[in-house]
Amino acid sequence: MFTEKQPGAKRVALVGCSALKNQKPAPAKDFYTSALFRAAYAYAEKTCDVVVIVSAFYGAVAPKTVLYPYDRSLRKFRKNDREDWGARTIGELLPAFDPPPQLVILAGNVYADALVHGAHWHNLPRPEEPLRKIRGCGARVAWMKANTPDVKSSSCQWGNQ
Repeated sequence: MFTEKQPGAKRVALVGCSALKNQKPAPAKDFYTSALFRAAYAYAEKTCDVVVIVSAFYGAVAPKTVLYPYDRSLRKFRKNDREDWGARTIGELLPAFDPPPQLVILAGNVYADALVHGAHWHNLPRPEEPLRKIRGCGARVAWMKANTPDVKSSSCQWGNQ
């Protein structure tokens, strides 16, 4: 069951990883190199209080955390394994927030479905999914660029952003 958003809840962006990655270790915000990831990260920085990157391999990752190359995608997981990943990944970030956050999912549908399941499992408010009905990477990148404000509003940190 989803709960109501609580007053004072931080908006926490969950930015999905991408298949395009650096071949050397790098901070998470620089590790993923796709145009979609870059647009989602820029949108998240300017519209949410906190940015967290979600990875099939690493789970919930702070932007400055150094990641090493890997090859794993939720697309290769069975449904129940994706749902377990979603509940585990959401659970990793919850201790940092009181009241519980309002999640904003900026990820492909396979990842988004798993994260929505995780939010439901943890009795959080229904996550915002601005990309849910936008089909195609190009259309998603265009939407995020068109909706990214010029002034950054983020001031809260999670992990070691």
